[in-house]
Amino acid sequence: MARGLKWVCSYKRTTLIVCSINIVIALYVLRSLYASLYLYSSNDFNRVVKYTPDQIRRMEESIRIRRAREPVELVKTVKELKEFNREERVIELPKEVKNKITDEILKRLRSLNANANTSEQRTLFL
Repeated sequence: MARGLKWVCSYKRTTLIVCSINIVIALYVLRSLYASLYLYSSNDFNRVVKYTPDQIRRMEESIRIRRAREPVELVKTVKELKEFNREERVIELPKEVKNKITDEILKRLRSLNANANTSEQRTLFL
């Protein structure tokens, strides 16, 4: 009796059954995905819209009117401003100015009380 139970519940057999079920499920999922892609791609060819010559003429006229009403000068100015902003300008301060600013910051920091809160520190540098 124990041998029969051992054969039915062995880990190898259980692992083999679980892996087989997983492979079958994976193949089923892949098949359904492939079938759905095939169905959607074949439906796209059947849904081609056919316009009448009058509709085509109206669309072309609409595009022409839209382009005529576009503010060309404004668009050109905006593009120039974007290019102007892209240019990086680095201004190098003279050494004397840097030293003066550094000295002033150090003087203010030294005059600050050690127990000062953040609002006092902010008012010091404003």
